[in-house]
Amino acid sequence: MKHNRLEILEKLPIPKAILYLALPSVLSMMVNILYNLTDTFFIGKLNDPFQMAAVSISLPLFIFQMAIAGIFGTGGGSYLSRLLGKKDFAAARETTSTAIFSSAVVSILLGIAGILLIPQFLQSVGASSETGRYAARYIFIILLGSPFVMLQFTLVQLLRAEGAAREAMNGLFIGTGANIILDPIFIFGFNMGVTGAAVATVIGQAMGMGYYLSYYLRKKSLAAPSRKYLHLRWQCYKEILFIGIPASLSQIMMGIGTTISYKLAAPYGDHNIAALGVASRVLSIPIFVFIGISIGVQALIGFNFGARNYVRMKHAIVTSITISISLGALFTLLFALFPRALISVFIRDPQIMDIGVVILEAYVFAIPFAAIGMILMASLQAMGKALPALIVALSRQGIVYIPAIVLLNSYYGFKGLVYALPVADAITTVVSFSFVFLIVKKLKHRAIQSSA
Repeated sequence: MKHNRLEILEKLPIPKAILYLALPSVLSMMVNILYNLTDTFFIGKLNDPFQMAAVSISLPLFIFQMAIAGIFGTGGGSYLSRLLGKKDFAAARETTSTAIFSSAVVSILLGIAGILLIPQFLQSVGASSETGRYAARYIFIILLGSPFVMLQFTLVQLLRAEGAAREAMNGLFIGTGANIILDPIFIFGFNMGVTGAAVATVIGQAMGMGYYLSYYLRKKSLAAPSRKYLHLRWQCYKEILFIGIPASLSQIMMGIGTTISYKLAAPYGDHNIAALGVASRVLSIPIFVFIGISIGVQALIGFNFGARNYVRMKHAIVTSITISISLGALFTLLFALFPRALISVFIRDPQIMDIGVVILEAYVFAIPFAAIGMILMASLQAMGKALPALIVALSRQGIVYIPAIVLLNSYYGFKGLVYALPVADAITTVVSFSFVFLIVKKLKHRAIQSSA
């Protein structure tokens, strides 16, 4: 099994290798989509705009949890793929051990700090008293479960990095299935509302985490963690952090940008906040698919970069972009033709549906750029290009998005606020393409010189 996995990364034709690696990742992301949409779907059945708004404004905290976990998952995964490409299995096991241990410690600290700062967070997003009452309950449970939420995310990234995409998908199926079953039980059966949704989410994440740990304990991994390999060396942390921090800064800035967007949307009313949350969840469907493709191909790019097989690496990048753009065209058409139907899946409130349609009409322009941008970002991370990855991460949700959302809102009101996202995605995709093009061109020149 181990040799077969390395053969996929090293020798299998690129389209087949991408299919093998990306399909489970895309399916995993589809499961993640269900996970992401489950709370919104069942809370929407309550037809309570305040509880829907509460789930919406809680999203930045969940993003922040994922971002911190991603430092060790994405950063450790990038380094892990390159080490496997070099056949350095001892260093690979050290990387896995260090990433998991560090994520566990940080998750506990983050959970404690987050619970203490709940009032300040609710004030920062401009939550009304009614929405804030529900949001505080939801956030408390999510933060209490930080170790399960964050470790699960870290473990998913590490398993995907070694090509174990199917196992990563299985854990997500377990967690999502549990969440789908438990959500209506806690929300309606126990009459817990948004609090019940949070409890179901944490239990589902804990079950997924348990599956991943059992996979390692069964010694089926190429780089299973072990106390023997837990050295906590700076060199290992350096490699993890140099990629993990830029990659996670994108999510951290996303959390900040989302917080600002809800703060700016607050004066328009709770219905606008609820609609913004629903539309964001709907947009997550194509975004998660693109992320699934990029995650699947990241191990392929990282492995062949580490093995100095630059021709195969370039082929993987181009092929995955082509696949992603094709899917992006289908999603663009779907969003352009059926925005109201997509919103109505989650809530039937006429006012929220009207506002949601306006938001999706803006978000449709972000889809083609996101399709390309996700692959380019994954390519920079897989090649270990920390500085370009940092610049792109800061641009998409910080340097570009935050000024755009503030300026467009001030000039065009709520409609300008929602158009800031496609503007930021377009600019960032151009920047990402420039970096990847120059890096690949330089590698090609180096390969020619080496063969001369």
